[in-house]
Amino acid sequence: MKTIAIPERVHEKLIYLKLEKKKKNIAEIIDRLIEEHKENVFRQECELFRKRLAKKGDTLFDLLKKSRKIREEIANEWF
Repeated sequence: MKTIAIPERVHEKLIYLKLEKKKKNIAEIIDRLIEEHKENVFRQECELFRKRLAKKGDTLFDLLKKSRKIREEIANEWF
């Protein structure tokens, strides 16, 4: 177990979330916040990927077809 220093206002917000979500401890709240952060980053990256595909005029299906062709070429070279 580690101890970290946080401002009092952050501590109060974490306690409030703990009580509101009926969690046993603050660690559960922090774990969930980390997971939500990861999900948000993933969504942002997905949106950026979609925009880049659209800018090129491609769809995900087009990209998969191209990647399949490349994989087949590589497999033919190696085997």
